[in-house]
Amino acid sequence: MRIFFLFIVSVFITTCFSCHSAGERKAIKTVVTDTIKNDSAKKINSSATINQDSSKIGSPIFGYRFIITGDFNGDHKIDTLVEHYYDGNTHKETYKFNDSADYDELVGLASTKDPVSFVTSSNGSIDTLYVANTSQLFGLSYLKNEGDLNGDGTDELSYVVDWADWSNLNTWHIMTYKDHRWKELYSFPIWDWQIPDLPQSSTQYGLFGTAGKTITDSTDTINNNTIKDLQNFAGLVKKIATNKIQIDCNVRGDEDTLIIDLRHPRKIEE
Repeated sequence: MRIFFLFIVSVFITTCFSCHSAGERKAIKTVVTDTIKNDSAKKINSSATINQDSSKIGSPIFGYRFIITGDFNGDHKIDTLVEHYYDGNTHKETYKFNDSADYDELVGLASTKDPVSFVTSSNGSIDTLYVANTSQLFGLSYLKNEGDLNGDGTDELSYVVDWADWSNLNTWHIMTYKDHRWKELYSFPIWDWQIPDLPQSSTQYGLFGTAGKTITDSTDTINNNTIKDLQNFAGLVKKIATNKIQIDCNVRGDEDTLIIDLRHPRKIEE
């Protein structure tokens, strides 16, 4: 019964939140492609050009951007992947948060930017990973190199979207690069509180959803202690054999550890 429940929840969340259907990928790609061609945002940092509206409440906070390395296309060279958070109206890198806005206001400010989240590679032969293009979006809350999970000679990655909403429920995506494009190997439901806070913000969760997000760093500098917490976080995916992973799926509020065969990902093992 527990396995059936997890399967139903996983299918439901994947259907609701996954941004990897062909139609949605095409829509995000349309917004992003022209911008990437004329932009040098692969060299991203907190001093990058930010679209700032002076009418906004308080001062904008650029927000953390994930950067990971690995051999994602199997050419035995190290690639660098960089998170981007763009204003869909101006096609420029934009700030994620605001130092004097409460959480409801942050959600409203995000929606006005029609934000786009995507990941680019230092290797021009690796296509952009299009994550999401929706008004309720703060970018990524997690991005990690998982190593070679399926034995094909390339590193896989995991990511979680930082949704601008009031729900604790989220989805963990495992991606692989194959046939010159990113493909999803597996996804499973998680709670947002299973992931460490980002270095420039902290989140307070209520019983059923987000109670409020407090921006802890109004000077827009990196909190080194939070960085360490994020780097030391082992993640929720562990390789136990080629094409076989263990995931920590906590959808019922207690510890659920499942074994997944990536060749038959919907067949859950105890």
